[in-house]
Amino acid sequence: MADSDRTTPATSATSANTGKIVALHSASKDERPSEKVIGFVKRHPVITVAGGLAVGAAVAALLPRRMTRSAASRAVSIAQTAGTTTLLFGKRAGDEIRFLGHRASDETHAALEGLEERAEHAGDYAAGKLEKLATAALGFASAIARKSGKRIEQAGEATSEGTHKLANFAEDLRKKVGR
Repeated sequence: MADSDRTTPATSATSANTGKIVALHSASKDERPSEKVIGFVKRHPVITVAGGLAVGAAVAALLPRRMTRSAASRAVSIAQTAGTTTLLFGKRAGDEIRFLGHRASDETHAALEGLEERAEHAGDYAAGKLEKLATAALGFASAIARKSGKRIEQAGEATSEGTHKLANFAEDLRKKVGR
């Protein structure tokens, strides 16, 4: 095969490639500026901190003192206002929570009173039913006792009558034998 039949060109200047075809490097991906800054900070953190301090000191030295005092007094004033506002909101929230707590307590007491009334009503109802049941049981026991008493009385009378008959029979028999 001839060199011209090759499908893949050579990538460097060698004896096979006389320098007519040279491989190109792929274009590097352009980084965004923020990625460049982040990369620098990660590679050089100490330099970044030192530079930040130096820039802050330079800016502070360039600002007049009156300007910084007025800005500081404004910042303190804003902080005091924010603190007072927070205190008022906290106080209002506490008052609202106390109000809700009292309201919940009142509703709980009302519910318990209603429950107490229902329990008392249920107890009265159960006592009435139990009283009726006890009265019915007492009536049934009384009826059984009366019937049992009558049967015992009848059995006693029958026994007494049988005993009299037996005594009379024995008397008659004795008279017949004793004659």
